[in-house]
Amino acid sequence: MPIDLRLLRFAQALVEHGSFSRAAEALHVAQPSLSRGIQELESRVGVPLFVRSRMGNELTDVGRVFMEHAEGVLAHSRDLEREVALIKGVGSVEVSVAMGPYVIDTIGTPFALDFARSNPGWRLRVIHSDPVMAVRLMRSSKVDLLVVEASLIHEEDIEVVASPAPLPGHIVVRRGHPLLAKARPTLGDVLDYPYAQVVMLPPRLLKPILDARRSSKRKSDAPFPAIECPTVRMALGVVADSDAFTFSSLGLINDEFASGRVVPLSLRAPWLQSQWSILRLRKRVIPGAVTAAVEAVQRTLADILHRDQQLAALNIA
Repeated sequence: MPIDLRLLRFAQALVEHGSFSRAAEALHVAQPSLSRGIQELESRVGVPLFVRSRMGNELTDVGRVFMEHAEGVLAHSRDLEREVALIKGVGSVEVSVAMGPYVIDTIGTPFALDFARSNPGWRLRVIHSDPVMAVRLMRSSKVDLLVVEASLIHEEDIEVVASPAPLPGHIVVRRGHPLLAKARPTLGDVLDYPYAQVVMLPPRLLKPILDARRSSKRKSDAPFPAIECPTVRMALGVVADSDAFTFSSLGLINDEFASGRVVPLSLRAPWLQSQWSILRLRKRVIPGAVTAAVEAVQRTLADILHRDQQLAALNIA
């Protein structure tokens, strides 16, 4: 079957957007042209690739297998176009990195500054995204790297580039919180209060929390989580003005701690730490700009870990 990249891009857009109208709009083509293109692609393949459902236009089983390979073809095509443009001197160096809420609030700004200082003239795009959407963007070559808890990604075509040292996490409450009156608060004590959650916890964090909640002799009426927040800053604002708690690194609460609004509990647990990794699409060529971004992420996390260790020595008994 002759490969037509234009038709593969039509199918990729339909997968991403779920409807012909939204996909056509994203591609800047007329909807009838998109429909004819999908029909032509299915005719060349010889079997239906899409089926219409209540959820929109979804891939058939054959379609899923087909698109796994098509995504790779399109990714290599875009990499080739970018490298040729750079060789000809008509393209610009660009790298895109996707990060979740905790990651972007922790390293987003210092990472961007580090990359810009080290690579003047290169363009950086930092994208705030959940892991599922980030994987889709990576497969469509719209994201070069993903910085996330690696245990949340179970895709065979995604691989770990580097796993920086973990960043310790802390349970954070408002100054004057009843938990601060306890000499040795336990996790069960903490779970008697509302939890302001920022992102869905990975299983390695969720399991000890749920185990402590189930084994507690006290039956808390607080739902878990009590409040779901889109950003760490919002969660800290909720904590500062209520009896809720949240998880955070010390660097993220530095301003709130300095102002006397929140404090970290002395409770420590080996599982309460970040395990972020830098991931990329497997078998994809890594341009120099992407390598530079990996190194900038690693430097930034190392600096933040060092600063957090200094803060911990000063502020936690």
